[in-house]
Amino acid sequence: MIIAGCSGAVSDQTPTPPPTAILPTPRPTLTPRPTPTLAAATPPPPSQPIATPTPVIYIVQAGDTLIPIANRFGVSVADLIAANGNLDATRLQIGQRLIIPQLPRSVPADGSLIPSPTPLPHEVRGLNFVRSPAGSLDVMGEVFNPGPTGIGNVKVLVTLQDDAGNALQSAVASIPLSAVPANQTSPFRVLFTDPPQGFAKLSVTPLRAEAVDPRTIIIPLAVRTVTGRPESPQFRVTGEIVNTIADTVNQVRLLVTIYDAERRVVGYRYFALSEAPLGPNGVLPFDVLLTTATPNVASFAVYAEGAR
Repeated sequence: MIIAGCSGAVSDQTPTPPPTAILPTPRPTLTPRPTPTLAAATPPPPSQPIATPTPVIYIVQAGDTLIPIANRFGVSVADLIAANGNLDATRLQIGQRLIIPQLPRSVPADGSLIPSPTPLPHEVRGLNFVRSPAGSLDVMGEVFNPGPTGIGNVKVLVTLQDDAGNALQSAVASIPLSAVPANQTSPFRVLFTDPPQGFAKLSVTPLRAEAVDPRTIIIPLAVRTVTGRPESPQFRVTGEIVNTIADTVNQVRLLVTIYDAERRVVGYRYFALSEAPLGPNGVLPFDVLLTTATPNVASFAVYAEGAR
């Protein structure tokens, strides 16, 4: 269950952003966070026919080499070289455009159609970005799942652009939730440690979103008596998680997202609140401090889940 708050009160969310969002010039200050990376997928058996989805374009950055790029996108170095005309790995140029081949998928033996490589519908919203005193750029936002079913393995491609919309640098961001229920959000963030000169705006494009494996049993939990208040330079959120189902749940996790007055993400925390079992009607209090990109936190949202 998600609880949204504004000065301690519950509020509704009615976003309708397009799948790709654009933002203007950066604003100051935020503590740097690490850049999420793509997990490598398992390729299909070589004996089966394959179908190849549309590739992603990556812009080479200062210090890049093929191995980290391949690891980031979950492809082999050999496939990366082949997809780019057998390029010379020793002669990468800053700003060079690399085709990132997505891993092929098997064609079923019965001849039925394979699933589309297009991500399941979801929306990118709440975009925000700030510069740290060291000059890095921290990009934040959130993914909204309009339903009707849960989605997982959600990744977005964040691209820094110049005034003309030319891509300067890209990175992939993952969300913390393994499964996003229908009508629920999950934030993301990605850190550009050395953003390029000429950066003027950014675009965020849905890259991957898959149907949740039915064997994955993640239970949204009820949240009650939630309050939020500033405690400069942080923001404190307190409340209780309640297990309202008939079964015991384990591995209770809590996600708290904070927003500014324009409903842009300014910080979030996702962590294990308890590994101990929480029985039916069990109550688990929480008290969370969040670092924020702005002293003016206008609202917040709380989501809790457990495994069964």
